[in-house]
Amino acid sequence: MSYNPTTVANYFIEKYSKNGDLTPMKIIKLTYIAYGWYLALTDKQQKLIDENPIAWDFGPVFPSLYYSIKQYKKEKITEKIPNATKNEKIASEDEQFLDKIWEVYGRFDGVYLSALTHIDGTPWQKVYRKDLNAVISDEDIFEHYKKLKPIST
Repeated sequence: MSYNPTTVANYFIEKYSKNGDLTPMKIIKLTYIAYGWYLALTDKQQKLIDENPIAWDFGPVFPSLYYSIKQYKKEKITEKIPNATKNEKIASEDEQFLDKIWEVYGRFDGVYLSALTHIDGTPWQKVYRKDLNAVISDEDIFEHYKKLKPIST
């Protein structure tokens, strides 16, 4: 099942906002990283999120998520953000997956996570052109995350 990006972001906020500095940048990057790993671990058979990431100036972004949290600027987010699909619930196996993403990446701040998405050869770097807002292909994301040291769920 694919989720709205805000549903995934709210999972991180609800579960980890008490012990993790969840800024908008960190939430956006965690959501993207989860998207990438999900594609890799399911061999592109399933998508975690029902929206494609876009290559913006500051890295890969799910636009609907960005517009839901941009008012926080650099402040920590501790409350669930409004979600157009309020009744959407994350399946327990997907919760376990998101917990693993947090275990591996949750200790890093948004700036570090953003830097990870900007390294030469990343899917964002392949398509980014200033002011173009190009869709980052699932194929590029899949290939990138398949090459990384695997995380197990």
